[in-house]
Amino acid sequence: SYTYLPTYLPTYLPTYLPAYLPTYLPTYLATYQPTYLPT
Repeated sequence: SYTYLPTYLPTYLPTYLPAYLPTYLPTYLATYQPTYLPT
């Protein structure tokens, strides 16, 4: 089960996201922005 998530995520995300987002966001935005923005 996932009963550990409420106590695990608050300690995991703050250290995981700052390292993951700079690598993932440019790829995510470059892929999906042209679809949502009419520019």
